[in-house]
Amino acid sequence: MMWVWIIAAIAISWLLCRKKVAWYHYIWMLLPVEMYGITIAGATIKPYMILGVFMIIKNLLDRKAHKVPAAFVAIIFLLTVSDILNGLIIASIMQHVMFLVIIYIAYNYVLISENDDDLLKNIEVSTIATTIGYGLVFLVAYWFYSRGIGFGGIYTTDRYSAGMFLNFISTGGQTTVRLRGFCIDPNSVVTTLIPGASFGLARLLYKNNGKFRSLVAVILYAIVMDLSGSRMAVVCTVAMVIIMLMMGYKQAENKLRWFGLIVLVLLVASFVAVYRFQNIASEVYSFFTARAGLNDTGGRFTIWKYNARWLSDNGRLLFGVGQNQISNLTTVGKACHNTWLEWICGTGILLGGMIDLWFVVTPVVFLDRLKCNRIFIRDIIPIVLAYVTALICITTVDNITNSVVLFLMVIFRYGNYINLTLNRDQGL
Repeated sequence: MMWVWIIAAIAISWLLCRKKVAWYHYIWMLLPVEMYGITIAGATIKPYMILGVFMIIKNLLDRKAHKVPAAFVAIIFLLTVSDILNGLIIASIMQHVMFLVIIYIAYNYVLISENDDDLLKNIEVSTIATTIGYGLVFLVAYWFYSRGIGFGGIYTTDRYSAGMFLNFISTGGQTTVRLRGFCIDPNSVVTTLIPGASFGLARLLYKNNGKFRSLVAVILYAIVMDLSGSRMAVVCTVAMVIIMLMMGYKQAENKLRWFGLIVLVLLVASFVAVYRFQNIASEVYSFFTARAGLNDTGGRFTIWKYNARWLSDNGRLLFGVGQNQISNLTTVGKACHNTWLEWICGTGILLGGMIDLWFVVTPVVFLDRLKCNRIFIRDIIPIVLAYVTALICITTVDNITNSVVLFLMVIFRYGNYINLTLNRDQGL
């Protein structure tokens, strides 16, 4: 039954953009399916990987796929050395193989789309359609769940079983039900829809067309974010809205109009806060206190501190212990719940720190190159904010194979910057 939900989400997304983008851009509507696929010899082949194979074949026929950046070769070598030093643990090796496979597919996506007249425009159309398609399916699933309608694939109490809503005991010992979509963790589902929400919000603020579809995407994203219970996503999304408003005001020719918009937003927020203060305060309080605090026994900071201390005390800080192995070694007995610390725990502070830095400096390098090409920064800011938001969101989950983050990173590093220009007068 789970595949019925997945196919429905993909089909709706495809119907919304089938005539507007080339076939290889459909990969954006497959990326949110992170947990499910076809199992062959113990390996899970996910839907986007199948499309990725077609992209690789197309590039081979066009004699493009032989181009492999030196950074990729270095990463392959260093991860191999890391796994050898840690005893060739199968679970760690498979994580690294998956990481490399996603990066290679993303790179082939960059190669096959390098001649697009407007790459950013195509990404915008695809991601907004994806946010709407998946958001609608999750909303329907929630409607069924809230009314006790027992369709398969909606609800589960087992982390590794099929179910869009997961009932589990959080790190603070609290029982809760959260939307995780087609990902294994509720904190990951939001990252798969962030690009569409970011583009939709930018179109609402900066453009004069395509507003209805963008509004639907933003609303559905907000619902998904609420159902997922991701506190970090809430904070990052609010920051994203503020940055976009400030960017619009700074670059606007009619600053009075933008000032009026900002004042209007503040007035609406104040009005709602005054008349619904108790309800809002109660909701916000329960949202942030229903689960463990950062410094509680099962809180994030406590887990991070114990895991990092174990590496230092046991002489494994330099080379790590292998990916996803730290939970088997510490007294806390929990995974890092932080992608960037997981890299350090898995591969050591040198390689893990280098990989973390590789991701963090990517948007800085990207924006610096854009300035050299005189590309309109306000048009590029949605995809940059989507990347930064997703980057921060996965500090609360150990997910080194987050496909959206990896795709955006590769696009920023190796994409055709000239063809990333967005025509501001075109509609959806």
